[in-house]
Amino acid sequence: QTAYLKAYYPVEYMCAFLSSVIDHQDRVVFYIKECRKMGISILPPDINESFENFTVSAGGIRFGLGAIKNVGSNAVKAIVQARRGGRFSSFFDFCQRVDLTQINKRMLENLIYAGCFDSLGQTRKQVYSIMDESLILAAQIKQASNGDQLSLFGDPVGMVEEPVAIVKGEWDNQEKLIREKDVLGFYVSANPLDRYRAILEMITTNEIAALDMSGDQEYVRLAGIPVNLSKKISRKGDPYARFFLEDLSGRIEVMLFPAAYRQCIDQIKTDAAIIVEGFLDRRDEQPKISLRRVQELKENIKEMHLRLLYESNDAQTRTQLLGIIKDYPGEVEVCLHLPNKSVRVLDEQYDVMINRELKARLEDLLGKNNVWFS
Repeated sequence: QTAYLKAYYPVEYMCAFLSSVIDHQDRVVFYIKECRKMGISILPPDINESFENFTVSAGGIRFGLGAIKNVGSNAVKAIVQARRGGRFSSFFDFCQRVDLTQINKRMLENLIYAGCFDSLGQTRKQVYSIMDESLILAAQIKQASNGDQLSLFGDPVGMVEEPVAIVKGEWDNQEKLIREKDVLGFYVSANPLDRYRAILEMITTNEIAALDMSGDQEYVRLAGIPVNLSKKISRKGDPYARFFLEDLSGRIEVMLFPAAYRQCIDQIKTDAAIIVEGFLDRRDEQPKISLRRVQELKENIKEMHLRLLYESNDAQTRTQLLGIIKDYPGEVEVCLHLPNKSVRVLDEQYDVMINRELKARLEDLLGKNNVWFS
């Protein structure tokens, strides 16, 4: 029966699944990724559209307010109750109409970070800047109205000027997305890797989801966002660490053993895009990367790297390689990684353009994990 529902009512099926695990953020994140694999849109939380649970909306699934960090059931009920009187027209209108005894400042901050007020015409930075003033004024108005303290000048609600944000613009994209992920568990409005989307295929050997999980160890180059960095000390007193690397296709665990830890740990910052190189270790049930090198992910490409293994370092292969390279003249220099671990930079006459067809042809010749741009 569940297979039938998943096949014929996939949106409704996954929506129900998400609502059933709404109190477990890690499982919510897992099922949201499953939705995206199925082509189901996840719509961001909206103060005028969302309910406590996930709901089917506009062909996708609307994020539930109950899945936002530290936003409790009573707070959501207060929001939905106030909304029965009409849609909220502004953040201040929200503060005036909602029972603020059910919503504390931390909850309100998290609603802002999650983007719940984005549809009301102000940026998250602007809403955050007027939050304290809006709460104070709304509380004063409610106190005056509840105490029947009406003056000769009339209703205090009509006399109060709505707070106006002085700040301009939005938080920078990285700060905005970090706050969003902290309260939702994943990125909804965008992904820090979006800016690199056009070059990711060129600067890596694989997407995480496309890694070959069979066969011998292989050396791979991946790009992504490090999350859940955990530093530890071994029984011998040596430092080591682990984290998960997330790209646009999936995630994989990365291990930093003592030597790699000492060399690389300072270059790993949570939520900052990086490139990692290392061996794919398939010995355990869950494959992982044994880290060897890490570097900051940048948008500009300056070099193409070709790794020649012993079996591909023969005269015929080298002749084919140079023939392919000459078909794609450009301004990117070519670096050959030789079997003896040395690196040779080819003359300028062999500089190439950034080209997917070039990369594919060289991968056919040298192997998929032995060709990348940087």
